[in-house]
Amino acid sequence: MASYPLATDTFSDDEIDAVRAVLASRQLTMGVRVREFESAFAEWTGAAHAVMVNSGSSANLLQVDAMLRRSSAEPPWRTGDEVLVPALAWPTTVWPLAQLGLVPVFVDIDPHTLAIGLENAESALSPKTKGLVLIHVLGRAGPIDEAVRFCDRHGLVLLEDACESLGAHVARRHLGTFGVAGSFSCYFSHHISTIEGGVIVTSDHALEDDLRSLRAHGGIRDRSDREAWAARHPEIDERFLFVLGGYNVRPTEIQAAIGTVQLRKLPHMLEQREALARDVRGWIARTAPWLHLIGAECLPAVGEQRDRRDRGHSWMTLPFRLAPDAPISRDDLRRHLEDRGVETRPLIAGNLARHPAVRLFPTRSAPSLREADELLAHGLMIGCHPVLAPDSRDTLARALASLQSL
Repeated sequence: MASYPLATDTFSDDEIDAVRAVLASRQLTMGVRVREFESAFAEWTGAAHAVMVNSGSSANLLQVDAMLRRSSAEPPWRTGDEVLVPALAWPTTVWPLAQLGLVPVFVDIDPHTLAIGLENAESALSPKTKGLVLIHVLGRAGPIDEAVRFCDRHGLVLLEDACESLGAHVARRHLGTFGVAGSFSCYFSHHISTIEGGVIVTSDHALEDDLRSLRAHGGIRDRSDREAWAARHPEIDERFLFVLGGYNVRPTEIQAAIGTVQLRKLPHMLEQREALARDVRGWIARTAPWLHLIGAECLPAVGEQRDRRDRGHSWMTLPFRLAPDAPISRDDLRRHLEDRGVETRPLIAGNLARHPAVRLFPTRSAPSLREADELLAHGLMIGCHPVLAPDSRDTLARALASLQSL
């Protein structure tokens, strides 16, 4: 096992005690603790509503499905519509679009934010384009104000994927709350962990109800308007009354109990992630000026005090790009770090439009995906830990110091 792994758990006795309490209660499936976590998550992010599911991938799936099928309202998308997505993406941001009959349109990225490049998006528009998914990449806020204006100008529905960026804000407003809906992940390696888990936030109460149906077979049990639905269909037992074609992507009480503890720790963990990123920026400035920490300009000065809502970057990982004059290749850097105990990964999936799975779906691409290709060829990432053992920190410091000899 790597001495400096990509991710480690951040659990203490508090999470273990919370799990024990759930097991002792005998209430294990989705119940009161899920509702408590949803309330706490909505308050933390400033969202009107939060709906917990079993993963961030499921959060993306449900918010796409809800754009195609609504229980009462007219859906904004139809099968065959196109949705703009960044080429730099994780598969489960894009696959639900294709799986549900939409056409993902890959757009190049901004090399500074790593988010979708809106000038490139302009070149990819067609009469069939009905939506845009903005991914806030690896903790950094994407161009959300510009994206809102772009979508308003072109009549597009904006969805946010904030799975990698819990804790980041723009103008003191949390990411994920600008679009029609926003997704979050609580996976093992993300800002808070429920082991597996995800959340969708929205300001639309009717959409919230449909998301609650979609996560549990399409039934009415968790809807605020369940009594109205039951009254409309007295011939059907309301306990098994289905109004949408749903899934089973419910979370467990154990996940929610862990998440509630993790949310309380989140402000401190964000500070620790930021502090480590600042240290790494200093280390590579001295030993490897040809290695750029992407997003370093977002770091506050040492000792600067900020409210958590002023944080525009929450540092899920530490992403790097090699300069053109770097003395080694990206692959050589990867081997150099991993030989010294530092685990690495590509930057998300690189250019997703180049992956063989794309051939299975109807897709389209903007005229150029050059920046995404460049990032695939010259970028990598390592972990950014909120809880870091001294020996792991020493491993990282030594590995980065050794770059000076290259």
